[in-house]
Amino acid sequence: MKSSYGKEAVIVVVCVLVCLNSYRCGAAVPDCDVANKTGLPSDVCTFDLKMKGAWPHKADEYFCAGYEVENEIFGGSDQDADGYIVRYEALADASTAHHILVFGCRSLRRDTSKVWHCGQVCDGEDQIIFAWAKNAPPLSLPKGVGQHIGKTTDIKYIVIQIHYAQPLKGKDSSGIRLYTTRQRQPYISGIYLLLAYDVTIPRNTPKFHVDSSCRFNWDDSIVPFGYRTHAHSLCRVISGYKVKDREYEMIGKGNPQWPQAFYPVKNHVVINPGDILAARCTYNSTGRYRATEIGSTANDEMCNFYIMYYMNSSMENKRGQDTCYQNKQQQVFRNIPAGSDVPLPPNPALEGEAMSHHHHHGMGGSNDEDLDHGKIDEPQVDNERPQVDFHGNVPDTENPEVKLNKDLELEFVSEVGNLEIGQVGGLAVNRAGDLYIFHRGSVIWNQLSFTPLNVYTQQNLPVEVDPVIVLDKDGTLKKHFGKNRFYLPHGLSLDSEENIWLTDVALHQVFRIPRGEETPDMTLGIQFEPGTDTEHFCKPSDVAVLSTGEFFVSDGYCNSRIMKFDKNGYFLKQWGSESAHYGSDSFPAPGTFNLPHGVALAEEKGLLCVADRENGRIQCFDLEGNFVRQMHPKTFGQSLYSLEYCPNHGGVLFAVNGPLFGSHSEKTQGFTLDINTGTLVSLWNIPGEGLTHPHDVTVDSTNHVVYVGELNPRKVWKFQMSKKMYLEKEESDGFGPSVIIGTLLVVPVLLLVIITVIYRLYHTGRFKNCRRRSGKKSVFSLGNFLHSHKGFDRLSTEDDDHDYDNVLDDDSDNEEFNIVRKA
Repeated sequence: MKSSYGKEAVIVVVCVLVCLNSYRCGAAVPDCDVANKTGLPSDVCTFDLKMKGAWPHKADEYFCAGYEVENEIFGGSDQDADGYIVRYEALADASTAHHILVFGCRSLRRDTSKVWHCGQVCDGEDQIIFAWAKNAPPLSLPKGVGQHIGKTTDIKYIVIQIHYAQPLKGKDSSGIRLYTTRQRQPYISGIYLLLAYDVTIPRNTPKFHVDSSCRFNWDDSIVPFGYRTHAHSLCRVISGYKVKDREYEMIGKGNPQWPQAFYPVKNHVVINPGDILAARCTYNSTGRYRATEIGSTANDEMCNFYIMYYMNSSMENKRGQDTCYQNKQQQVFRNIPAGSDVPLPPNPALEGEAMSHHHHHGMGGSNDEDLDHGKIDEPQVDNERPQVDFHGNVPDTENPEVKLNKDLELEFVSEVGNLEIGQVGGLAVNRAGDLYIFHRGSVIWNQLSFTPLNVYTQQNLPVEVDPVIVLDKDGTLKKHFGKNRFYLPHGLSLDSEENIWLTDVALHQVFRIPRGEETPDMTLGIQFEPGTDTEHFCKPSDVAVLSTGEFFVSDGYCNSRIMKFDKNGYFLKQWGSESAHYGSDSFPAPGTFNLPHGVALAEEKGLLCVADRENGRIQCFDLEGNFVRQMHPKTFGQSLYSLEYCPNHGGVLFAVNGPLFGSHSEKTQGFTLDINTGTLVSLWNIPGEGLTHPHDVTVDSTNHVVYVGELNPRKVWKFQMSKKMYLEKEESDGFGPSVIIGTLLVVPVLLLVIITVIYRLYHTGRFKNCRRRSGKKSVFSLGNFLHSHKGFDRLSTEDDDHDYDNVLDDDSDNEEFNIVRKA
C-alpha cells in the first residue's frame, strides 16, 4: 500500500510541475500534429491566440489578451526559444469582431491569464505583425519568409487586440491561429503602416481625399509582397504608391469594403532609402448629414494602408520607424495618378465574402446584415517571387448518415433563356407555367449600400433596366417592365389571382401589382424610411398570400419578424424576435429568427414555413403564428436562403442553402424535404461545380419543374422533377387530370345523344304510344333511327362545340387555380 501511495504522489507532483510549466492549468498549448503541411516547413506547429472570454457589454469596446512567446507559444521547450511565424489564420467572424490586430511586444506587465481593455497594448513600443477584418482569408507568407519572434528578438510577448463594434450576448473566444517553425528563415517579414488622423470628413460630400506620406529613411531596402487597406463605411478606395523623382509606382489599390486581407503586390517593387511612401483614401459621405472624424469607433472613419514586406534577416535590428503619421510630403499629391481615387470595379464575390458568416467554434455574437457571398479567386503572383496563399481551403463535406431517396432527386435541365440580367432577387411561376424574375440590373448590394441606421445611400440611382421579366415555360421572353421604379429588388410572389407582390429592401416597401398591370395598386411601408412599428418595414424580404387575400411579410434583415395583414393591407398581427440564447440542439429557441429570408405557404395543411437564413433552419408555423416544427439537417450548413412548397408526393418543400465559407461549411445545393415530418428526402445540384450562390427557388407544380435564381452567377437554372414524385400523386388521387379530361370528353357526347333521342321520339309520336299504352308495339332501332331523316330537323353543333371548349378551359383553370404558389 505504501509503495502504491508513493507512486501516486509522484504522478501528482509531475502533473503539477507540468501544469505550472505551462503557466496555468488549462492554458492553450502548441499543436504540432498539423494535418496539412503543404507548402509549410516540416516542423510547423500551431498556436491559437484567443480572446479568453472577453464580454463586451457596449459598442466600440477594445479588448486585449497577451501570450508569452517562450513559455506559451513555444511551449517552454528546452531548445532556444526563437522561431518564425509563417502563416496566420483567423478564428473569427466579421459579425463578432470588427477587426483584429496582432502586436509584438518586448515587455508586458500584465496578467496574461486575463483580458483587459486596451488603453495601452505593450509596455513601451509595440509593432503590428498582423491585421484582419471583414472575413479576410488565411495568409501564408512567401517561402523563406517568416515573422521572427522569441528570445533573441524584440517580440517576447504577442498581444491580440479585438475591436467589438457591438455588444455581445456572451463571452467571446475569437482569435488568430499562428503557424510557427523553428527553422531559420533567410528573410524576415514586417509591416509598415501609413495612416492619417486629426481629419474631419464633411457631410454629404461625394468625394473627399485624406492623404498620408513619409520619406523612407531606413538603412536598407524592403520588398513589399502584400498590402492591406482599412477604413469604415464611407471609404470607397485606398491607393498606395512609392514615389521617386516624380515617378509613381503603385504598391496596391484596394476597396476597404472587401475582405481586409493582405492582397499580393502585383509588380516587383523595391523601396529604397530616400523614397517617398504615399497613400490616398477617398470617401463618399453622400446621405450622411453629419461630419465624420477619423477616430477609433465604428461611427468614425479610418485611413490605413498596410505594407507587408520582407528584407534580409541580417538587417533585422537596423529597421527604422515603421509607422508614417500624417501627410509629411504633401507635394507628391499634386501629380498623383488620376486613377488613384477611382473605385475598383464591383466584385460581388469579394463583397459577399466580406459580409459572410463563418461561425468559428467558440465565437459569440450574431449578425443582422446579409449580403451577397461569393468565392474568392486565387490571386496571381509573380512566379519568380515568393508565393503567397491568400485563400482558405474548404472541404466538400457530406453527411453519410442521412438516408435519401434517389428516386426523388431533381434532374438538372439547363440555364433558363439567354438572359442579360442582374443578381436575382426573386422568382415565381403562374398557372400557365410562365416564369417571373425580379432582378437588380447593375445594382449590387454591398456594405456601402446602407448607413448604420439602414437608410439606403444611393437614393438617386434606381435600377435603370426593367427588373421584372416574364418568360413562358420554354424560356421565351413575353414581357418586361419596371425600370427606374425600384432600387434594390428582393422578393417576388404571385397570389391565387396572379397579382404580383414585390419587396424592395432599399425602399423598405412591399408592392402589389394587379394581374396584367405594371403599376402597383397597393404599397405598404414608407419610401426609404426603415422602422420597427406596424407602419414601417426594414428591408422586407418576401411575401406569401392566402387564397382569402390575407398575406404575410417576412420583415427580415432588421426586425426579425413575420407580419400578417388583411386583404386590404391593414395590420393584423406579428410574431418573432431576434435569436439570442441557444438550446441543447445548438439552435436558438423556436419563434426567434436570425434573418427570416423567405416564406412559403402550404395552405391546405395550414402551415407557413420560414427560411430562417442565418440560423440555417426552416421553421413552420400555423396560420396564426403558433410554432409547429423546425427542420435543420446538418447538410443545410450555416445558412438556408429560400424555400418553396409543392403539393406533390404528399407535400414537400424545396429549399436552397448558402455558399461555402469556413472549414466546417456544407456544400451549396438544393434540398427536398417532407413537410409533414421534416425529413430530408433528397439532395440535388448542378453537375460539376454545382450551385454557387442561390437566392430564391420556385416551383411549377403543373409542369413538374423547379427553378433556382442565383446572385452570382446572375442566372436562373431549371430542374425537372422525377416522374415518381408527381405520378404517385396523380394515381393516388384517383381523380387526376386524365380522369377529368376523359370525363369532359365523354359527357358532352352522351348529352348530345340523349337530346337527339328525345327529339326524335317526340316527332315520331312515340311519346303518345307510351302514354296510351295501346296499339301495336314498335321496335326501336338506333341504326334506323340515326339514318332516318323523316320529320327530322338537322341540329347545328357550332354553339355546342364552342360551349364544350369553354367547359374544358374553365375546369382546367379551376383545377390549377387551387394550387397556391409563392414566389
